[in-house]
Amino acid sequence: MTQIVSLQDMSDNMKKLLLEELGFSSDGTYVLDSDKKIHYDKYINQPVKISNMAILPGSTIIIDDNPLSIASYLEEHDIDI
Repeated sequence: MTQIVSLQDMSDNMKKLLLEELGFSSDGTYVLDSDKKIHYDKYINQPVKISNMAILPGSTIIIDDNPLSIASYLEEHDIDI
């Protein structure tokens, strides 16, 4: 069974360190890609805010923490929770 850990209670500084380990960064509001451009959620085509980012188990894909994006990710990767 897959365990999901919430990033909601993590400080912004810890989130920035996590992003750096994954090759991303933040301007304090948005997640930035390796070219320092705003990173977009691939499922809803909206910018991902550091306050609302989600990184799902077994991936380095950063998406927005909303039901549509999470359900789309789980379906695309055939993950049962």
